[in-house]
Amino acid sequence: MQQAAAAPSAGPALSLPIVESAGLMAGSREIVIQHAGQSYRLRVTRANKLILTK
Repeated sequence: MQQAAAAPSAGPALSLPIVESAGLMAGSREIVIQHAGQSYRLRVTRANKLILTK
């Protein structure tokens, strides 16, 4: 009987900065984010989901 190989370890958890959406949106339902000379629109839907579009 063959044993299955163990799944590779993901390693230590990365420590990423956390930004609260309420602070980022500042009371608005839609903002524009500039990145590398491009504009991206971040909006909150009626279902309270975030959508990022170019």
